[in-house]
Order: sequence, then C-alpha cells, then structure tokens
Amino acid sequence: MKHLLFIFFIAINTAKAQSVYIYASQKIKGVEIPIERVDFDVFINDSLKKKFTSGNDGALGRISLEKGKYKIKISTLEYADGLNNEVIINESKTTNLVLNLIPLTAAQVEEKKKENKK
Repeated sequence: MKHLLFIFFIAINTAKAQSVYIYASQKIKGVEIPIERVDFDVFINDSLKKKFTSGNDGALGRISLEKGKYKIKISTLEYADGLNNEVIINESKTTNLVLNLIPLTAAQVEEKKKENKK
C-alpha cells in the first residue's frame, strides 16, 4: 500500500508541470524546413538558459518553466537570431514554439563573430 501511495503522489506532482518545446526552422518558398544538427544558445528573458543541438526535426528540446510570459531567443552563427517576446506558458501544458530563422551571408557571419567576442 505504501508503494501505491508513493506512485499516486508522484503522479499528482507531475500533473502540474509546464514547459516549452522549441523548434528551429527556415522558410524556403513558403515551406518550413527544419534546421538539422546545428548548435544553438537558448536565452530565456535575456539570460543564457541552455545550449542545444537541433535534431532531425529541428527540435532543440524541452525547457521546464513556471507559468507566465517569457522572452525566448535562440542564437547560432549561421542564422539570424530567432526571437519571440511573448511566449505564454500555461499551467499543466507544453507550449510548442517554432522559430523561423534566416540564413546569414558569409559577411554577416563574420560580423556576428566580432560582436560575440565583445
């Protein structure tokens, strides 16, 4: 009976979990194409939260957050930063966030490298 009660307690506590699942993609001729196997920095409200490598579907991963409104930015050298200033995280929900990124030219990549060194 103690084991059953413990399992029930875990189920109640995890039922209120909320998170955001981030996807990186780019639009080519109006079609969203996942950005695969690229390293990203993920910022939550301007603070570095995690580093992720995108999967074959462009997924960066799941981040658990408290209920509320967030500014989420992803950054990598090869693409312009992806930003959403109004991500709403609701209680007991997973929010899917797709950020469409624009590829940078070689000159823009070099400029971004210089900015990152500062």
